[in-house]
Amino acid sequence: MTSAGCAARKASAVERVYAPEVGKPLQVADGIILLRLPLPLALDHVNTYLLDEGDGWAVVDTGLDTPAAREHWRRALRTPLLRGRPVRRVIATHHHPDHIGLAGWLCREWDAPLEMTAAEHEISTHFKEEPEAKRARRRAYWITNGVPADRAESLVADMPDYQRLVHELPDHVAHVDESRPLRLGGRDWRILIGKGHSPHQMSLFTAGDDVLLAADQVLPGISPNIGVWPNGAQNPLHDYLRTLQPFAELGDSPLVLPGHRSPFRGLAARVGELVAHHHERLERLHAFCTEPTTCYEALPAVFDRKLAQEQVGFAMGEGLAHLHYLHTEGGLELLDDDGVRRFRRT
Repeated sequence: MTSAGCAARKASAVERVYAPEVGKPLQVADGIILLRLPLPLALDHVNTYLLDEGDGWAVVDTGLDTPAAREHWRRALRTPLLRGRPVRRVIATHHHPDHIGLAGWLCREWDAPLEMTAAEHEISTHFKEEPEAKRARRRAYWITNGVPADRAESLVADMPDYQRLVHELPDHVAHVDESRPLRLGGRDWRILIGKGHSPHQMSLFTAGDDVLLAADQVLPGISPNIGVWPNGAQNPLHDYLRTLQPFAELGDSPLVLPGHRSPFRGLAARVGELVAHHHERLERLHAFCTEPTTCYEALPAVFDRKLAQEQVGFAMGEGLAHLHYLHTEGGLELLDDDGVRRFRRT
């Protein structure tokens, strides 16, 4: 999930380059095809990319494992643009279901290897966890952070069962890292690691063609969800802002191919907007917490709009990310006297 924030609604220096349609392959650069797939969420699509390997295609990200997405893949590979050639490799930028859900299926259908970072591969094993155990842990976590018990129960009842939307991954996964370029589609791609949205998300940049496969690190018009979750990183917003900077250093000229929304130019400008967006939220939150305040109580200071039921869980994670950032920086103190976590301005 991503969150539309203040930065998304202000005038932006970002230049949209293409307007993809779901299920229709679109050439966005020499030897690079965008295939947009549907998602049954408020954010209703994910972008996947195919890179020409000569005798087949390298796929970067895959969509959820749904009948509709499988059919889109079958049809797309038969189109004149893709010429009926097989999938030769599958690359997953990170472990989120909308990016890795069909990786196992594509690998088995075409006997293709899967490549991803070791950290993202390791965390992907949590999809094997029993759903009820995951729900119980999430329920307790929300209550600890101020969600009323009845609301926590309804949120748990509405949690998607992502386990059934992620096809089982291959037994062997090739691990890649930023120490050396990734040869893909006849190009050498520099691996850039982004943190915060996911523990070790991979983006790919090729200087020769000035193209960035950004995954969910930098998106146009919306900000990627940066959340604190049980057993996850406790200051992901710090991690995100820190790992954004190498992207800004690439300047505004690259063609950015994001995981959601449309390809664009204006990368450094967009990074600046995202940084400003999060700092604006931090300022509002710091001003709001004059008295001991739970994350649930602080949501109106983080989000200036009414949240749909399906968004509240993600919003709690994002609210906690901003509260933890302020606490780590010394702007808030953490109070935990009665088993419920509250934050107060120092």
